[in-house]
Amino acid sequence: MRFRSSLLAGACVSTVLTAGGALAQTAQETERVDDVVVTGSRLAGAERIAPVEVLDRRTLQAAGVDDASRMLALFTANSGSEAQIDQLNQPQSSGTAQFNLRNLGLGSTLVLVDGQRWTNSAVVATDGSAYVDINSLIPMIALDRVEAVKDGASAIYGSDAVAGVVNFVTRRRVERPEVSVSYSAADGSDQTTVQAIGGLELFGGDLTLAASHLHRSALGSDERDFTQATRYGRAAWTAVTSYGQPGSYFRPSTNGFAPDPACGNAAFPEAYRNSAADTFCRLDYSDFFDLAPEETRTQAFADYRKAVGSTDFWLQGAWASTETVARQSPSLPILARSLTVPANHPDNPFGEAVLFRGRLLGAEAGASHADFAYETWRLAGGASGAFENGWTWDLSATASRQHVDYDKPDTIGSALQNALNGVGGRWFNPFGSAHLGTGTRNSPELIASLIGSTGLRGAAGLITVDGSVGGEALTWSGGSVSLAMGGQYRGSSFRHDWSDLVNAGDLLTAGFSPDFEGDQEALAAFAEARVKLGDRIEAQLAARYEAYDGDQGELSPKIAVRWDATDTLAVRAAWSQGYRAPSVYALTGAQASQPSVFDRGAFVFVNTLTSGDADLRPEESESLTLGAVWRPLEGLEFSVDAWRFDYRNLVVKEAAQAIIDQAAADTAAGRTGTPAQARITRSASGALTFVQLYFINASSIETEGLDLAARYGRDLLGGRATVSAGWTHVDRYDVRLAAGAPTVSGVGSTNLSNIGRSLPEDRGEFALGWSDAVQGVTALVHYTAGYSNDRSGITDTTIASQTTLDLLYTRSVGEALELSLGVVNVTDRNPPLAQFTLGYDPVVADPRGRVFSVGLTRTF
Repeated sequence: MRFRSSLLAGACVSTVLTAGGALAQTAQETERVDDVVVTGSRLAGAERIAPVEVLDRRTLQAAGVDDASRMLALFTANSGSEAQIDQLNQPQSSGTAQFNLRNLGLGSTLVLVDGQRWTNSAVVATDGSAYVDINSLIPMIALDRVEAVKDGASAIYGSDAVAGVVNFVTRRRVERPEVSVSYSAADGSDQTTVQAIGGLELFGGDLTLAASHLHRSALGSDERDFTQATRYGRAAWTAVTSYGQPGSYFRPSTNGFAPDPACGNAAFPEAYRNSAADTFCRLDYSDFFDLAPEETRTQAFADYRKAVGSTDFWLQGAWASTETVARQSPSLPILARSLTVPANHPDNPFGEAVLFRGRLLGAEAGASHADFAYETWRLAGGASGAFENGWTWDLSATASRQHVDYDKPDTIGSALQNALNGVGGRWFNPFGSAHLGTGTRNSPELIASLIGSTGLRGAAGLITVDGSVGGEALTWSGGSVSLAMGGQYRGSSFRHDWSDLVNAGDLLTAGFSPDFEGDQEALAAFAEARVKLGDRIEAQLAARYEAYDGDQGELSPKIAVRWDATDTLAVRAAWSQGYRAPSVYALTGAQASQPSVFDRGAFVFVNTLTSGDADLRPEESESLTLGAVWRPLEGLEFSVDAWRFDYRNLVVKEAAQAIIDQAAADTAAGRTGTPAQARITRSASGALTFVQLYFINASSIETEGLDLAARYGRDLLGGRATVSAGWTHVDRYDVRLAAGAPTVSGVGSTNLSNIGRSLPEDRGEFALGWSDAVQGVTALVHYTAGYSNDRSGITDTTIASQTTLDLLYTRSVGEALELSLGVVNVTDRNPPLAQFTLGYDPVVADPRGRVFSVGLTRTF
């Protein structure tokens, strides 16, 4: 039965480290780990030197994790990931998720599958970050464990490993087929997951097959009261906008705005004015977004391994399809240009030509939808063997690719202006009278003719070829030197093809974005040595020389040492340098986005275009870790690791808010024609319509802190009891936005004003578990410290701490059936109030509330 392996021995959410791997493993398992290569080294056993954290399959099961994005919360060293829906600030990457170790950036953690690279996602984050989408990797049932190296690893793995490495290790030799079905439900949403895995012998080799299908219904913002703008008096920081429908109109005769005469009519309950003197007709759109999107994900995985003589061959194939439907406001605000309603318009009540500020449709039209479809495939294979002298060799190659179709409805500027002018005898009535029936009604056919789509068709691809040899190079009495050396080729590509409307800049929110495609080639040579000096001292020496696109290469060195001071105490230290090449997207791409900014006393969404720069330099890093592991008693282990990262020349997307603020300061000082002013466009009414941005080498981050972990296990009441804790404390996170600029502390901040992401100072994971041969129970406590909100224009900068409790009970029913019952967030705690648009911080908090789950696993 499964519980004979002590399911809850790892229920620790395993933030716990150990000298020989994760403390989630028994001593006997740790000894076996020493005989294999684990992430962090190309040599067996060298992982003892690095801070390697392991979440095994049973730990993930005990935590109720059936979705890759949900495992992110179990790593306290991870912060700032974009794994939840946020259509306001992540409009082009819904349905994806990624690691962000140490909050050093979404693309600064290298993600591997069985030690091999995976393509970047075909979409990027709003800040332009390229990353690996962990939702597209493999079915969760095919996952054996996740190994995270929380240390700079560029010397071992190359570019993108500056913050560390996360390796998804798959299951092999599945003796008995398994089928798993789980169902979970929160108030307003549910999820069903079906998975299967099996193995068979084929042509003298072992074939493992796995598949999964997940469907989640949408959780709308209208299902939670903490998202409602009316709860906070429709404060300016909530989901309200001055771009309403009914709208507002700039009147040249008064040189000011006037609201639509229908504003305030009971037929428009979500339209309002702040006061009788308010010149804008505003819209409360807090009911029209998803806190969790409707999502359907299907994945398949195959692994084949066969020995032919002294050579081992392997092949892998993976495929994933994700379809996400994300709700958004009924229509998007008109941002890219000002539209004129002529004086002769039959419904114009102002008697003069006016400029329209608003949107095509109002709340009465209901939410519109953005559709995302991702298809990912990967083929990989290789061979390994041994020479007569005992040295080993390894050759491998991979090809992976992700495609995206992204369709988001938006208003066609030229078509709407023609309709406002009555071209062809068809008048579009933008006024509230159209809905009230007191003016020209807009037919469904006319409205449909005014709506186009972003129509993004994109792809990202990666090809890798690796070769290495390794073995024992030198031995002497009490010591030895093992070596590994080899080379790697990588070829990556990225392209985005937008609809003709986006290419022409004719969509009123999406604005202008050109098509582009680019590629990058990298060559690397590496060497690693493991030196053993007696039974108590060993060291790791590694170096990697890597060059991309024929440019001068970068050398990444690493030195690490471990000393077993006593039989119960070990100390270790590591120093390394690394680098990250600019992504293909940052070098050649262009990104249109509409961030929320504070302009002239109000929050508005502004159209921006960020252009790539082929002359961007690589990012550079330096890291230092010092740690100790103490085992004072049998079954009791403590560990501590102090870490520091110095990350320089970061490739970042300029912040629109900074450009807007600088232009305003220049204007207030009486200056004209300044660089900041030249990059901003305003309409005749003064409305902000466009900001030009660029990807630049500008910033640096210096961060340091502590990882603490403890675990104790003992036999109790005929079973096994475990207690564990993991804690990450960030002592420093200093951001320098430009060379010579003052540093800004980002510890305990949402970091909206700089390049970081939300970073609470402390995060803790605690677990208490007991299991015997038949049943087990796990209690998980998640703690996040309070932090501050640096969003411009808000009235309360505090975000409170939060503690939540999860429970899971599992029972074996006979020899082949296992039942699990779980509750996430037992006390149904709402996210802490944060003055974000929907009342909470989507980077940190889970908006679902209490979630019940039930699962069945059948082994055949």
